[in-house]
Parts: sequence; structure tokens; C-alpha cells
Amino acid sequence: MRWTLRDIQAGRLKLSPVSDEDLRVLTELGLVQLYDDEPELTEAGAAVLND
Repeated sequence: MRWTLRDIQAGRLKLSPVSDEDLRVLTELGLVQLYDDEPELTEAGAAVLND
């Protein structure tokens, strides 16, 4: 999941799309939110990458 968060943060979703299941889990954990149908990290998601 950490690699998925990094891909979202770096905007590499066209090359490496997020699976629906991964997106669902990350959203439920509060690490990702959808804006205009595009996933973006929440503050909690960014904090996970900075640990």
C-alpha cells in the first residue's frame, strides 16, 4: 500500500493505476480522498509516507 500512496502523491496514476480494492481500503483508512474522481492523499496519508 505504501507504493500506492507514493504513486498517488507523485501523480503516476496513468502509468500505474490504483486498483478499485486498494482505493477502497485507502479511503476507508482515511489516507486518500477523491477530488474530481482523482485520488489525493489526506494529511494522514502524507504522514504515513513521512514516517
